[in-house]
Amino acid sequence: MLGLVLTPLVASAGTVPYVVGIGDVAPEAAGIVLQGPAGIKLSRLKGKVVLVDFWATWCGPCNESMPELNAMRNALHREGYVDDFEVLSVATDPEVAKPRAFLQHVKVDFPVVADQIGIAPQTYKLWRLPATYLIDRNGRVQMIYAGYGKGYTAELKTRVLALIKRAN
Repeated sequence: MLGLVLTPLVASAGTVPYVVGIGDVAPEAAGIVLQGPAGIKLSRLKGKVVLVDFWATWCGPCNESMPELNAMRNALHREGYVDDFEVLSVATDPEVAKPRAFLQHVKVDFPVVADQIGIAPQTYKLWRLPATYLIDRNGRVQMIYAGYGKGYTAELKTRVLALIKRAN
C-alpha cells in the first residue's frame, strides 16, 4: 500500500494520553543500539532532518521498505547532506534477537535501535507498521506516513530535501 500522509490525530479527554500529530515536538525514540553510534536516539539528532522509521521483523512491508530507505539515505549523503539528514530505525519486536538477526541478512547503513519494551510505540500511539515520521531540524513532526508502497521513497526524498533547504 502506498504510504499514507496522516493528519494530526486528536484524543478526547480520558482516552489516549498522548498522540503525536503534525507540528508536535517528536517524543524520544530510543532503545538498545543494534547498529550505529553508542547511545544513538532521536534527541541526539536534533539539528538534522530525521526520518524515524518504526518497523518489525514480522511486517512484510517494513522489510521491503528498509533497503529503499537505505538507498535514499545513502543517495542524500552522497549528494552532500551527511550533516543535514539521518534515518533512525526503531525495531518494535519484543525480542532483540529477531531484529539483530534480520540485520545480518538485510544490510542498512543507518542507525537501528530495538525498543523491546515498547515505550516509543506507546508514546507515538502506532496503529500500523511501517510508520515513518518526518522530523524537522527543530524536532517537530512534519509528516506521518503509515504503510509502504510504490513511490514511497521518492516522495520522502522530495519532502526531506524541502525541509533541509527550508530556513529555520
